[in-house]
Amino acid sequence: MIDLASVKREFDLSVTEHEMKILHEDGLYRHLRFRRPGTGIYGWDLITWPGHLVISGDLESFHFSRDADMFDFFATSGHRSEGGINPHYWGEKVEGTSQWRTFSPELFIKLVVEDFWERRHDYAGDVVALWRAIREDVLAWSEDESEARNALHNFRHRDKRNLDADFEYYDSWEWPLLDYDRHYLRSLHAIVWGIQKYRATRASA
Repeated sequence: MIDLASVKREFDLSVTEHEMKILHEDGLYRHLRFRRPGTGIYGWDLITWPGHLVISGDLESFHFSRDADMFDFFATSGHRSEGGINPHYWGEKVEGTSQWRTFSPELFIKLVVEDFWERRHDYAGDVVALWRAIREDVLAWSEDESEARNALHNFRHRDKRNLDADFEYYDSWEWPLLDYDRHYLRSLHAIVWGIQKYRATRASA
């Protein structure tokens, strides 16, 4: 599963030299640009109009829609426990087809291991052989969502000595295998950082 704290640390390190440029400002109509001088790497633009905010640039692009002033929305609904962002709630405000959650091989492996650990005592066959089969026929396909789900759905292990010892996965299509997209999280941090930079500049003007 993705480590929110590590994403925050990586982002903070990438913007130590970033500066802000106000390209347009007319009430809720804003266009701000954030760059490290001399390079566009990890640079982004924030564009707002009533009810909308778009982030674009070297980070992934996302379009959010919620309150009239989206700067107020992002500034007041973050969680300190999540590094100042609110990825699930804010993800529900994403417009268009941008993906804010993606398949997580780490989460898939975690759920498979936990399922085996919880059910192993109920299996009447050779648990070692079962685990070997799970590793080879399920976990080996963990890198691709379609293949991973198919591996779960098609897996069935019957003990060679005890034919009544049958192991398979039920309702595996309902397993929650999506986690936050790392690029999405970086974009959220960029939005929060940019708003703070903008408001600090306006407060000192």
